[in-house]
Amino acid sequence: MKVSGIQAFWMITIMDIGMTLLMTFTPSLQAAKQDAWVSVLIAGCIALLIAVITTKLVLLHPEQTFIQFSQTIMGKWLGKIVIVIYLVQWYTIIPIVLRQFSDLLRVLLLNTTPGIFIIVPMVLIVMYVTYSGGIDGIGRVSEILGPVIFLMVLLVLTTSVINIQWNRLLPFYVDSGMGAIIKGALPPASYLGHAVEFFMISPFLFTPRKGSPYVIWGVAIASFGVLLSMIMVILTVGVNLSSKMWYPFFEMTKKIAVFGFIENLDAIAVVIWIASVFVKLSIYMFVASYGTAQFIQVKNWKNMIWFIAPVVTAFAFIPQNVSEATGSYLNHYWVPFVLPVNMIGLPLLLLIVGKIRQKKQTAS
Repeated sequence: MKVSGIQAFWMITIMDIGMTLLMTFTPSLQAAKQDAWVSVLIAGCIALLIAVITTKLVLLHPEQTFIQFSQTIMGKWLGKIVIVIYLVQWYTIIPIVLRQFSDLLRVLLLNTTPGIFIIVPMVLIVMYVTYSGGIDGIGRVSEILGPVIFLMVLLVLTTSVINIQWNRLLPFYVDSGMGAIIKGALPPASYLGHAVEFFMISPFLFTPRKGSPYVIWGVAIASFGVLLSMIMVILTVGVNLSSKMWYPFFEMTKKIAVFGFIENLDAIAVVIWIASVFVKLSIYMFVASYGTAQFIQVKNWKNMIWFIAPVVTAFAFIPQNVSEATGSYLNHYWVPFVLPVNMIGLPLLLLIVGKIRQKKQTAS
């Protein structure tokens, strides 16, 4: 299994941009109001920091996956503890994304359709592409869907220009303050920080040592797209309305009407969402399956898909409603734990310890 640098670029970009547009705008707008665009700017800087730490970390052992080099750096037992922390993240995010995907489609399009008839087909498609194609199959799909998703985002932003009201960005800073802006930056930062998953993908690059620019550019472009989208939501919908909506970006597309006949572009937002969710779930299914197989030393990693898929499907039905699936997970686990620990703290710790070990080995 091998992927090119451009495929890695699109995988990171899609993971970052799609769900960030639809799932993190409301908490940012509620916290920072019309300064939410500043929150997204800060979130992009945090995501770039995560990307830099991750890419420097994988360069210590470019031919090894995270499961391998974490034990090389931290030792067998401490390394296993670190791995378990990430396995919890991978095993919990898949059912949450599935439930968010199901709930959004039911709210927007399929009101009377039972969730099981939305979740199970998506799981089967994800299983197929992961089992038959592996990470290279996911990479090829990302290379096709990535430009399409990005062009659709640009189309939505371009056609929304006619609804701009510049005064909606004012007053600057007065109504929020730095504390509120930082609070509003945390949800998008946690969704833009998926570059951390690169440490499971990097060994599969044709040239693992040259993957860093693709990851950093992927995060930068995704962050820029999210920043422009947040600014357009504030300018077109207004902070008073958008902060009370579940999906402000989607609602912005409903307001588009160009020349009296180009309208109903909310379908584009749905396509962006479905394509992004599909790629994100496929990457996480591969990472969880391959990582688990390496962790428990199963030779054929594909066998783990048959175990993980039904487990995560069952977990997807545990949340009672969309608020619990989205708000509770985001506010009680993803932002306070995954962002500081899994995305920043542990990669930085591994990088520092790995550098120290490397210097000692060089000196000896």
